[in-house]
Amino acid sequence: MSRFSFQPAPLALAAALACATTGAYAQSAQSAPSPAAAVAVEIRIGAQPLAPALDALARQTRLELMVQPALVAGKTAPAVNGRMTARDALHILLTGSGLAADIDGTVVTIRPQRRDDAAVQTLGAVSVTAQASPTTEGTGSYTTRAVSIGKGEQALKDIPQSISVVTRQLLDEQALTTVYDTLASTTGVTIQQSPQGGKYIYSRGFDLTTVQYDGVPLNRGMYGRASNLNAGTAVYDRVEVLRGAAGLLQGAGNPGGAVNLVRKRPLATDATSVVAKAGSWDNYGVQLDASRVLSDDGKVRARVVADYEDKQSFIDYADRRSPTLFATLEADLSPQTTVNLALSSEEVKGRPFLNGLPRYNNGRDLELPRSTFLGATWNRQNNSNRGAFADLTHYFNDDWTLKVSTAYVEEKNDMKYAGSGVAINPTTNRGALRASNTIAKNKLSGMDANITGKFDALGRRHEVVAGVTYSYAEARTIYGVSSNYYTYDINNFNPDFPEPSDDFIYQTTREARVGKSREIGAYTAVRLQLADPLKLVIGGRVGWSRTVWDTVTTGRAPSVSTTNQGEHAKLAPYAGLIYAISPTWNAYASYADIFSPQYEQKESGEALKPLVGANYEAGVKGELLGGRLNTSLALFRVVQKNRAQEDFSTSPTCRSDYYCYTDTGKVRSQGLDAEASGELLKNWNIFAGYTFNRTKYLEDVNSGGLAFNSFTPKHMLRLWTTYQPDGALRDVTVGGGVNTQSMSYRTIGAQSAVVSGRAVWNSMIKYQINPRWSATVNFNNMFDKRYYSTLSSFVNASYYGDPRNVMLTLRGSF
Repeated sequence: MSRFSFQPAPLALAAALACATTGAYAQSAQSAPSPAAAVAVEIRIGAQPLAPALDALARQTRLELMVQPALVAGKTAPAVNGRMTARDALHILLTGSGLAADIDGTVVTIRPQRRDDAAVQTLGAVSVTAQASPTTEGTGSYTTRAVSIGKGEQALKDIPQSISVVTRQLLDEQALTTVYDTLASTTGVTIQQSPQGGKYIYSRGFDLTTVQYDGVPLNRGMYGRASNLNAGTAVYDRVEVLRGAAGLLQGAGNPGGAVNLVRKRPLATDATSVVAKAGSWDNYGVQLDASRVLSDDGKVRARVVADYEDKQSFIDYADRRSPTLFATLEADLSPQTTVNLALSSEEVKGRPFLNGLPRYNNGRDLELPRSTFLGATWNRQNNSNRGAFADLTHYFNDDWTLKVSTAYVEEKNDMKYAGSGVAINPTTNRGALRASNTIAKNKLSGMDANITGKFDALGRRHEVVAGVTYSYAEARTIYGVSSNYYTYDINNFNPDFPEPSDDFIYQTTREARVGKSREIGAYTAVRLQLADPLKLVIGGRVGWSRTVWDTVTTGRAPSVSTTNQGEHAKLAPYAGLIYAISPTWNAYASYADIFSPQYEQKESGEALKPLVGANYEAGVKGELLGGRLNTSLALFRVVQKNRAQEDFSTSPTCRSDYYCYTDTGKVRSQGLDAEASGELLKNWNIFAGYTFNRTKYLEDVNSGGLAFNSFTPKHMLRLWTTYQPDGALRDVTVGGGVNTQSMSYRTIGAQSAVVSGRAVWNSMIKYQINPRWSATVNFNNMFDKRYYSTLSSFVNASYYGDPRNVMLTLRGSF
């Protein structure tokens, strides 16, 4: 007989907790609830069969449970995550099961539901609905009741800014295997390809250079040349995206927003999942995800994720191999204190296609085949991204919580490649490749410590958060380039040409750059309940920062330069008003100051002045259908001064093979966001986000009145939906969606190139083979839309989006 079968198992704990709830399960008149059942604790249980779910709850709540296995056989339980009493957690697990629980001391007995349980259960449901948890894994949902991006855990409708959450369910269904693919499918976000393999993130026309790892901000814009980062999603529970100024969260106020990558955590029960996939262009992958409870009392848990991809490309000759390893250990040091440690390792190896395709020197499209590879057969890359993370959470009581988080990431890049270096002459059809190599090492570290709490004053309940952050970034890059190394006819290109030695490349240009950046900040925000329906959020952040870049260039044009920029005690205030129209709808308005240092340089070598300005937003948010559907509509305006802009009066190789900059610009971005995410009807999920955005130079020497970010489309729609029918087709889920946007353009000097609008349609069908195994087919770019995902210059940096492709995924859970 198993431990679960009618023995005082940790399961009993679960039930005991359940019964003690405000009547979540019927208690017999003579039963006295256990005091332990009324204590709020952190509970993490994934959606799974009811028996192991009850067992997990018993472990975490330390009560004893008596239950006949036949009562729970064949029943399932939803996910339960968050800090709550065991009674409330048990109520959630037993809802709809036809079961109830009785408590006698520390023992809970699960039994069939009786008629007289109904009234009590209704009361229990009211108690539980107040509980919110941001964890999305195992919920099967496109939304979450709360997010952690704003320090602590808050409901989406209680934050006076626009926020999107890409849940684990969305990541899996859309086969979003990279962070960039994930963000490209998110409301209001656009992605531009970097010439060195990474990508740039834009929101509301502004770039996002800071990425949070479980709330710890790290400077991802600190590169000696250009972004090299490639990051997968296998290790994340969800991706949270805040649009608008985020200075309160991560230091210098970037008006674009914030991205928070939230790691997976060990589960409360033993669980294993395996994934195998195969797709177009010889794309293969496998994944193992195993979580284990390491102690009998459930206090120590661990999880390991191993993921491997081996893929060719629709581009000739290009390929990549991407192994990922992730391990995390979590321990409950006491009922109030939990510590988590994690290590991660991601690698990218193979033959890359860097620099992209050129255009004619008059800006006209070459209309090359999408498979065109303008590189060398000896192109190669060996990049790695390794991280170490730790956090400690301590609950002083149900009102006050302390969290301390740290993150360290080390990125290494070793690349040698040939890529386009000049635009094509339309008369001769000739161009030239440059030969380059990059050896880089970036070290990023950060810490965030905050305390969140609730207090009573003037007869009302209020909330407060206060914390400190520290971040350090160090970039070391050696970059060499030999321009016009290989000339070619665009109609007769051969990638099999000799590889130059490093010394040969360095004879032309060898650039050694070292950059170091430190930032310290202290922040606080108070949420004051001014009246029953009205809440005021007011706060700010004081920051100190210093960035130094040293550059030594040798070769044909030797030079030495140093830039040193620091800001002291800069205050970024923040304020918001939230009005509860009804229990499900809130209206809000918010203001945030913008302050952000700039590291681009003028022709003189002087750094640009910091960006300053203001961010305004107003809107409504709804939490409908018991929290299963979240909606929002927001109007926004951002005004920013001292904006960096290319100084086309300088040489196109003024600095780092590009123009120098001026800080004479004043810009404005304004528009609206609308989003709906969650369950519209039973078994019908939807994620839909629309953005209207117009950007404009208000003051500019060269571009007054024009768009300051011309590759941000005016209209963007991100849509994905799935439906699972009842009856004979209940094992089938069908879905589909579209990513569509209006035209954009790029202007270089007097020439312009237009990127036409596009609609890229995708679909999915999933079949649940049995309770453990499922098979999914993703059909991407169904109508084979031909388009450029990035167009940054005429010399190079034009990149096609993926053509039509198919991916088959087999997933098993044990």
